[in-house]
Amino acid sequence: MAKKKTGGPNKSQAIRDYSKDNPTLKPKQIAADLSKKGVAVSAGFVSTILSTSKRKKKVGRPGRPKGSVKSVRAVGRPTKKKRASSAGSGDVSIDALMKVKQLVAEIGSIDEAKSALSALEKLMR
Repeated sequence: MAKKKTGGPNKSQAIRDYSKDNPTLKPKQIAADLSKKGVAVSAGFVSTILSTSKRKKKVGRPGRPKGSVKSVRAVGRPTKKKRASSAGSGDVSIDALMKVKQLVAEIGSIDEAKSALSALEKLMR
């Protein structure tokens, strides 16, 4: 890596100081006046320095704010969905079984209740 030049004027600070003393001058005129004093800067550089010095300082952490974009799941195998426990495993409560019995009675038969539940499952996806 190349060595940085040591010493020399701080061009940005020179631009800020000169602009503070002469607030009505345009960047082109500031660049011309500073080059006469030995600080070689372009009008575009002067404009950039002046606009950044007028801008408010950003407070906070850099980067995108949390929640601004949907989070993306890591690439890999899809996660397995949890299935509802079946009646044969003994994990269903008595209250749930009573509600299912009432549903079957309202629909008519267990086969019709199963087809209704499969249709509901397709709608929920």
